[in-house]
Amino acid sequence: MQQAAVKTDDLFVTITSPDGQISLEVCPSVGGGITKFTCLDKGGIERHLFRPYDRNEELSPLNFSSFPLTPFSNRIGYGKLSFEGKTYDIKTPFKSLAHPNHGDGWMSVWTVEEQTAHKIVLTLEKNEDPYSYKARQTLSLENGQLVMDIDLTNNSGTALPFGTGHHPYFPRTEQTMLKVNAPRVWLSETMLPKELVSVPQKWDFSKGATFDGARLSPPAAGDDGSAYIDHCFQDWDQTAEITWPEYGVKLVMTADPVFENFVLFVPSKADFFCAEPVTNVTDGFNLRAKGVKNTGTVILDQGQTLSGQVQFKPSLL
Repeated sequence: MQQAAVKTDDLFVTITSPDGQISLEVCPSVGGGITKFTCLDKGGIERHLFRPYDRNEELSPLNFSSFPLTPFSNRIGYGKLSFEGKTYDIKTPFKSLAHPNHGDGWMSVWTVEEQTAHKIVLTLEKNEDPYSYKARQTLSLENGQLVMDIDLTNNSGTALPFGTGHHPYFPRTEQTMLKVNAPRVWLSETMLPKELVSVPQKWDFSKGATFDGARLSPPAAGDDGSAYIDHCFQDWDQTAEITWPEYGVKLVMTADPVFENFVLFVPSKADFFCAEPVTNVTDGFNLRAKGVKNTGTVILDQGQTLSGQVQFKPSLL
């Protein structure tokens, strides 16, 4: 192992790419979250590819750059999970309105299993009711990109629906452009999906668009109704491009097919947005129980594993 180039200052671990152009900072003990992801621009200036964690703020994943979603993505309606004729009570450390949100891995302590100059492997074991599972994250800087592998193994003793994903926050400026082909979107009520429709023009980023408030208004989404968008999109092609023209930087996100769904959150009161590759639709396990198809629900028997990879590749314009 190449330990010399690894920097650890109490809670934070930093790894760098072999060429020194990309850097990643991780906080294993707080949700296994990412707190900084940068590249160098043509002038050698460090540019943030994810929203950086401000160490003057509370040490919370909600202030981080990204965090993992385990053992499911997004919300389970009112904490009631219907599966194979049974109803399970789901409790998590965080709720959105009355709904358990994002699982429990993102607010748990992860263990550093392996650490080199360019890679860190984190593991987590949870023994809750009903979800008992082992998770593993491998974060590596290779071939000019960040590669994020995640694995979930069901240790519950019974088959259960599982899901996963990532929750990256991206800096949002007036010139920031998102390009993603996501032709359908779930309209929601009290943050739960109600109707799958063709994406409205103002939420269509297939040709690339900025987050112009005039175009996206009026804000009516999110827990408090102040977000422009807080919805789950379907049928995306597992690729998204984010460009910051003023910095001369572009970031391409590519996800494995298991990440069938794409959550986009654009608040009106903050200078970031979230573009999340996820496996399951919001409340997808319960939608499946109602007969809805293509919810991204993955059923794992005891000992089975769900795996997926997402890549983030920066380039200079």
